[in-house]
Order: sequence, then C-alpha cells, then structure tokens
Amino acid sequence: MSDNSHDASTPREILSYADFNIILDSAEVGGVPVEAVSAGELDVTSGDLVVCDPLAMPDMPALLPTVPPGKYPVTIYIAKLGFSGNRVALAKLEIRPKRAEKWVMALRFGEEAEDLEEDEYYGFPVDAGVGGFFDRQAGIEYIEFIDAFMEKHPSGNIFDDLFSDEFMKNARDPEDPADYGDWVNYTLPSGKNITMFHAGYGDGFYPAYWCMTKEGEIVSLIIDFQVLLGPPEDED
Repeated sequence: MSDNSHDASTPREILSYADFNIILDSAEVGGVPVEAVSAGELDVTSGDLVVCDPLAMPDMPALLPTVPPGKYPVTIYIAKLGFSGNRVALAKLEIRPKRAEKWVMALRFGEEAEDLEEDEYYGFPVDAGVGGFFDRQAGIEYIEFIDAFMEKHPSGNIFDDLFSDEFMKNARDPEDPADYGDWVNYTLPSGKNITMFHAGYGDGFYPAYWCMTKEGEIVSLIIDFQVLLGPPEDED
C-alpha cells in the first residue's frame, strides 16, 4: 500500500452536484424508500482514510487530508428499488456529529482539479462489487491477511471462502434467498478493522466526498454509489 505520510492540505473544492442531505435526512427520495443501516464503527488509528474496493484493489492511496484518530460510526443508506432490489446508495463515515452544508470531492496526493475535463471526477474503481472504508494502517495489515489466507487456500477465493459468510451474518432476513447481507465490519487478527458494503449497481467508478460545514470543517466522509440524485439534465 502506498505511503501517504506527507503534509496534508485542505482539499480542493470540487463540489458535488447533489445535496446529499436529501438522502441523509429522508425516508424516501423521489418515491424510493431509503433505509439507514448502522454498519458499526471504524477504528481510525493513523488518520489516513482509504476508500476502495477491498476485494479487488485494497492498495489504493489514502485521501487528503488526514482526520483525527478515533472510532467513527459507519452508516449505509439503502435504496429500496423494487424490481431492481435493494441498493446501497451512500455510505457515510461520521467524524463529527454536525450537519454538512457542502460536499467537496475527496482527493489523493497528485490529483488536481485542473486536470479534470468537464463531467469527469476522481474516485475509485470497483471490480468485485463492493466498496469500503478503512484506515491505512489497517489496510496494510489487511493486505498481509489476504496474502496469508491465499497461501493457505491457493485454489480458493477470499470472498467465497470467507466474506460471503460475513455478509450473511448481517442479512436482515436469512430465510430470504435474495438477502445476502449488505455490509461487513471485519476485525483483523490485530484488532484493527475494515468495512465493506455492496456498491450500488455493482462494478463501476465511484466518487467520495468530504462533507463540510460552511466554514470548511470536515464532519463526515461519504461514498456516492450513484443510485439516487443523478446529475442535473442539461437545459436547452
């Protein structure tokens, strides 16, 4: 995993087109029921936060800036889309219990606003259908954990052999064959933990945003899985 232990600066203000409070505050968005589900707490030890697909690309660099170490609640917001099933629309890591007024794209070292073309954004790729939050130190241990697991199961698959059962522990209706569980909060042998959850409609490229007060204080970090609140249509 890349070392991100350089000086952090205030993230550039590439603002979201969406007011995510519409989802965070509502039981229904555009006629779609939304359920907020607790996914436990994340133990942030270094302050370097990583957002990634933990099954496919766990070695993504951490975001800027760092946050104070602590234990922070994780909540996922599930859109109940009927024929399309339940989809995780947002995942939120709450750093301070304050209301956000703006949403600033979360960047990594080397990512610059001026490098983006119109309608482009920074984010992370999903290739195994999940996204997650973890601290960089936990991520380093997690990669070592995966390597050790695969040495013992050379013909195995870490999702099929381990994490599918972990997801099922959080199924709301274990008798429902379509309910595979929406999230995992997994404790590594050291005691550090990682989180993962199903990513919207699956594989893709998803942005994360720092949720801030008007004064620029970071209060949370969200991943937008682009299920609700699409970009505004162009007007003629």
